[in-house]
Amino acid sequence: MPPRPEDHESFYAELTVRNHGLIAPEIQSALRSTRFVVAGCGSTGGAVLMPLARTGAECFVLFDPGDYELNNLNRQDASLADLGRNKARACADRLLAVNPFCLIEVHEDGVQAGSIAGLLRDGDLVFDAIDVTTSEGIAAKLALHETGVARRLTVITAYDIASTQFIEIFDYSRERAPLGGRVKHPEAGPEAVLRSLIPPTALPREIFSVLLERRRDPSRGFPQLAMTSTFLGALGVEIVLRLLAHKPVKRRIRVDLGDLARPALRRAAGDVRTKVELIDLWRKMR
Repeated sequence: MPPRPEDHESFYAELTVRNHGLIAPEIQSALRSTRFVVAGCGSTGGAVLMPLARTGAECFVLFDPGDYELNNLNRQDASLADLGRNKARACADRLLAVNPFCLIEVHEDGVQAGSIAGLLRDGDLVFDAIDVTTSEGIAAKLALHETGVARRLTVITAYDIASTQFIEIFDYSRERAPLGGRVKHPEAGPEAVLRSLIPPTALPREIFSVLLERRRDPSRGFPQLAMTSTFLGALGVEIVLRLLAHKPVKRRIRVDLGDLARPALRRAAGDVRTKVELIDLWRKMR
């Protein structure tokens, strides 16, 4: 039987009882009241939702214009029953199945450049997982960050690249240029925008051949793995807790899950090969 509305406080206390001793009461309260805006509920954005909810977040604003397809199931938190459903709406239902007291706002049309400024509020914490493989996505991403600047928000961007998770945190209470001012020519197209947003040193060697194939065939998609996108869920919660506690957080975080498992000697040899192959990749992509 689902809990009654009057049981909200006792429900929340029991849901978070195992957090005691690890999360201070004032941080738990801040987590509960913070409005988390998740722009893109697929691989990266979708991965952070359930860990946040299980840790005690209760307020969400979800944006995604896409529906689940079968090829999404290799990495996204969905099942066959979700195929054809809007990702933001399905994510909201899964969150409510864990905590029926969550307050969730769903935007099935995704982030729209013309309206996003009216939808964000002071104090929101934003996860930007907008796909920039289209001109519409590029415009939406820029508008999201421009609104972040205007409202002095913190925006966390994430990219899962083969076995590597690359995260960049924009603190717009201090920084005044959207996306660090690096996207100077959005009309140049997705490849140019991605190159401006993701430093070459963040790329794992395994993705080099894919980038060359995409140069020959731009319709080719990016391969993505469950282990990489899922990892963001765990790391994202730690980032959020540190931000809420006003503790320092790295501006850029790169974690290669393959490197974590490789012996030290193999990792060092791999680093050398990566640097050599990266120079060759950049030469071929000019």
